Amino acid sequence: MEFYQESIDPIYQELNTSQKGISEDEAKKRIERDGPNELQTETQINKLKLFLNQFKSFIIYIMLFALVLSIILGEIPDAIVIAFILIANALIGYYQELSAQQSLEALKKMGVVKAKVIRQGETKEIDSKHLVVGDIIYLEPGDKVPADARIIKSTDLKVEESALTGESVAVEKNSDKLEEELQIGDQHNMIFSSTNVQNGTAHAVVVRTGMDTEIGKITEMVKSAEQQLTPLQQRLDKFGKKLGIAVIVICVVVLLVIGIKEYMANGFSWQIVLDALLVAVALAVAAVPSGLPAVVTISLSVGVKKLLEEKALVRKLASVETLGSCNVICSDKTGTLTQNQMTVKKAWMFDAMVEVEGSGYEKEGEVKGDINPLLFEIGKACNNTSLQKEEDEWKVAGDPTEAALLVVAEKAGMEETPERVEEMPFNSDRKRMSVLVRKEGQLYVYTKGAPDQIIEVCTHALRGEDKVALDENLKEEIKDQINQFSKEALRVLAFAYKEVDSESDFDEENLTFVGLQAMIDPPRPDVVESIRITDQAGIRVIMITGDYKETAKAIGKEVGIEGEVLTGEELNEMSDEELEERLQKGTNIFARVVPEHKQKIIAALQDQGNVVAMTGDGVNDAPALKKANIGVAVGSGTDVAKEASDFVLLDDSFTNIVHAVEQGRGIYDNIQKAIMHLLSGNLSEVLIIFVATLLGLNLPLTAIMLLWINLVSDGAPALALAVDPYGEDIMHRKPKESSSSILPKRELTLICLLGVYATIAALSLFYWAGGTADDSLKIAQTTVFSFLVISEFILLMAVRSYFGVKLWTNYWLWLALAGSFILQLVLIYVPGVQDIFELEALPLNHWAAIGIAAAGLILLSFITQAIMRRQEKSAEKPKKKKEGTQKTKEKEEKVTA
Repeated sequence: MEFYQESIDPIYQELNTSQKGISEDEAKKRIERDGPNELQTETQINKLKLFLNQFKSFIIYIMLFALVLSIILGEIPDAIVIAFILIANALIGYYQELSAQQSLEALKKMGVVKAKVIRQGETKEIDSKHLVVGDIIYLEPGDKVPADARIIKSTDLKVEESALTGESVAVEKNSDKLEEELQIGDQHNMIFSSTNVQNGTAHAVVVRTGMDTEIGKITEMVKSAEQQLTPLQQRLDKFGKKLGIAVIVICVVVLLVIGIKEYMANGFSWQIVLDALLVAVALAVAAVPSGLPAVVTISLSVGVKKLLEEKALVRKLASVETLGSCNVICSDKTGTLTQNQMTVKKAWMFDAMVEVEGSGYEKEGEVKGDINPLLFEIGKACNNTSLQKEEDEWKVAGDPTEAALLVVAEKAGMEETPERVEEMPFNSDRKRMSVLVRKEGQLYVYTKGAPDQIIEVCTHALRGEDKVALDENLKEEIKDQINQFSKEALRVLAFAYKEVDSESDFDEENLTFVGLQAMIDPPRPDVVESIRITDQAGIRVIMITGDYKETAKAIGKEVGIEGEVLTGEELNEMSDEELEERLQKGTNIFARVVPEHKQKIIAALQDQGNVVAMTGDGVNDAPALKKANIGVAVGSGTDVAKEASDFVLLDDSFTNIVHAVEQGRGIYDNIQKAIMHLLSGNLSEVLIIFVATLLGLNLPLTAIMLLWINLVSDGAPALALAVDPYGEDIMHRKPKESSSSILPKRELTLICLLGVYATIAALSLFYWAGGTADDSLKIAQTTVFSFLVISEFILLMAVRSYFGVKLWTNYWLWLALAGSFILQLVLIYVPGVQDIFELEALPLNHWAAIGIAAAGLILLSFITQAIMRRQEKSAEKPKKKKEGTQKTKEKEEKVTA
């Protein structure tokens, strides 16, 4: 049964209730049958699950394998170091995400919603969770609607439904039966759970509770929505799998080469197998960038702290980077792009039209031009709303439209309000409100309301200082102006007055038309600049709202979102393929949508390969927040939205989305720097062992040397990259494509060239230092070991230069490099430590040889990067020319149109 299409008596029969309500015994039976009037949310934090989630990475799996193999082979020092890295990384991620989730819990509202219910003819107040289907509830201004209900009777009822529909203006409600099939926002005889009564009173019968309510359906959609892997997780997973395959192939080849060689020379023995496995472990240690998980986690944690300073609470660590990869932001309108504060923008009379400065409920701004102050006086007098500022936030008690009239009256210099004598309240039939006021001893009737209803009761109009008859020509002039305001998506109210001799003359007849006030929910002040920056950064912004088409289009134009507009009704008639086609053609505004539409839009965008971020504040946004690659809820939004999100904007500022994108891109850059640095070093280490094994040489590096390089010489500077400055062009680049590798072709080419050079140089040094002879093996290994440590420093600087980071920034990095070099000298020259690592003190001529090899690496880095930059500039020129030609063509088409 669609309750909005039925009259009240059939609903009473269907629900087995009456206007006196049900009995307490019947209520107990129904609550046992249907359960309490609560939403089933999964808010409990599972700490064990949170900790184990930190181990979900292919690189972590490789390290776990190396750990187990080290224990089996008795290489306990190696095993301890690997275990330490794994646990430290997991603990950092665990505590960061736990802290975020606990912070979110603290944001939740602690108050219990109360409901006034009529049972067996008696009115009582109960916790809303005890409501059942068939209960009769009573509502008045300020009440939160406790369940979905069909209105039985109402007086001047207005309900604010933006949390559910996205529509900022309170909706007038009544008990009239509706015939057509309508969406939630148009069901004017229904009230819905978690919306707010703004004006008037009502009696209603509860028709749905708990998870059966509209909010319950949305909550179920949130729970069932599939969580998407972040781009970073996807790329690291692919990278880890490729790295794992490479490690296995190399280890198998080395095992076979060593095994066959030793078998042919000495026959089979278990010692041969053991020696071969030790080499394989050394290779595995060399190949796996063991510092990478810690670098990723710390980079994300640093980003989280920076965002918290910008009033953005990150719930899921990996989500910080995802925003850096996103190329589409789908934003709710109300409260996210707009202020959710109605503002008068224009005022019109027959002799004047003025614009009003400022936006929102702030009193800053003035009325630009001269207009009769009576227009604003009527709006202020004909008003039942109060506006208070509490802790830098405006609190409205009443109708936001009336709040806008109070603000514009103050901007116009209205300090005093005439004494109110009597009131004729607004109702949905008259669509007018009138007050009788006394001003300087004279009685006046002041009236405001819907323009058509005001015109209907007016016989005269003010033109300048003169009162003239309101003929058909003047009425047409008023209607033309109303149509003009409507095209600008401005909501229009009309105002009228008359003088009366006594209180008994208080009526709404023979009024004099004064003028119009036009208002809108204005954009946030920072949104225009934020959208300009996102456009510059190659990010598409799409507005999705429950508001009307013209309003959405006007707001879009004002903030800089251009493109076609689609409505929810049009979406219903479209296939997925048609929607994708419209999105490709530039549809960037969606109006009159419901939650299912939002998910459909996001799914279509994701099917096109986009990384989608969704911002919103209402219950209606929650499923889309979870479906999106990253969901961003605003702090003043609903708990359901916050629970579905990846992070929460604590001060509702859209600008923080831009800050988050910048942080995400910077974090991704720093992770990419770390991977390039670690892999270029690891590549040379693997190649050195691999080539030496194939050539039958002694091993130039031992397992403990490799572990030292990976953890100290590589690891410490790589961790310092987590706080490396971001490149200056970070918000002038296009987003990374979701299908792109974590190491694209250019970056891979650079590290391969540098890694291969380091391998050739190391093996040359090994041969020069006598690595082929057993008596000089130790000093040859020390020479290669020291060269690789120095080469790691050079590779690190080469990678930073590639990303446009200046040399002397990041003092943490220089401290890490200095510390690593000092420790290297301690290993080589301190006798007790020498023995542990089986090293020898290097003479000056060995350092000179290392210096020559290092200089070659620096020269190769400069030459390679110079060639790459030149190629990049050459590739950009035709692209810019093509874009310029396209823009010129578009302008010409617009001019022609």
